[in-house]
Amino acid sequence: MKKLLGSFCIIYGISLSSWFGYWAIKDNTALEQAVRAGSPQAEMRHRLNVFAEGVWFLLANMIVIAGASLAMSDKKGGSGE
Repeated sequence: MKKLLGSFCIIYGISLSSWFGYWAIKDNTALEQAVRAGSPQAEMRHRLNVFAEGVWFLLANMIVIAGASLAMSDKKGGSGE
């Protein structure tokens, strides 16, 4: 059951990571355009979006790491002795 849950977490985390990574790149491009245009309100909006999507990207990768830990754990649940 742990391996199944771990595999699900890995797939879920990779899909979230891809989703947030896509939007972070898209907003970063919009941020660069807003900086070139000299629009401070649009620039701040895109800065906040890139920051938030970067945080969600990192959290999604933590889900992948937790899923990998579950998928590779042994059935004993001991300290690895």
